[in-house]
Amino acid sequence: MDNQCLILLSKFSVAARKFIGSVNSAKMIRDNHYASDIFQQIDEIGDEELILLSLDLQNVLGMLKLPEIEKETLHEAAKEKYVFGARG
Repeated sequence: MDNQCLILLSKFSVAARKFIGSVNSAKMIRDNHYASDIFQQIDEIGDEELILLSLDLQNVLGMLKLPEIEKETLHEAAKEKYVFGARG
């Protein structure tokens, strides 16, 4: 876990405390079910800044997935970019 992730996690925990009470940061990192429950509660509250923090944290923790369409588009773009080899 890098420093940026810890900073984001602490900002999220402090901001979420106002709305849903105490958030166990260590448990959020280890337990995906607990983290998804916390993120669900935040989504239901509807506070825009907190939702943005939540999405950033979900992205850092690897809980957000790209839709299949975007994955295919990125893969095709990478194929088109590298047409020739190093000597090509």
